[in-house]
Amino acid sequence: MGLYFNLSTEEKEFAKKKSFFCIIIYDIVSNKRRLKLAKLLEGFGIRVQRSCFEIDLEKSNYRSLLSELQAFYDADQLDNIIVYVGNREETLRLNTDEVEIEKEDCLFF
Repeated sequence: MGLYFNLSTEEKEFAKKKSFFCIIIYDIVSNKRRLKLAKLLEGFGIRVQRSCFEIDLEKSNYRSLLSELQAFYDADQLDNIIVYVGNREETLRLNTDEVEIEKEDCLFF
């Protein structure tokens, strides 16, 4: 028995393509490192505040992002990076800015 033993073919494909909606916030002391992290995150999603990004990724790209964040992180530099994962449909916006994330606008590597 596999992980998807009682699902139809369409349901299996849907389950495999799960996307991750992430909010990433950070506090990096070094200006140079902070700019480098912002450029990295711009390749995955959209900046919604100075140190906050919204990112919508498929599972493989999510893992790639986490790997890159772990490689970037330096405790000796007092880096602070937090990744929140949730559901876009459960997001409540109380602002005047309409921020849309189009998957075509995101760069995945």
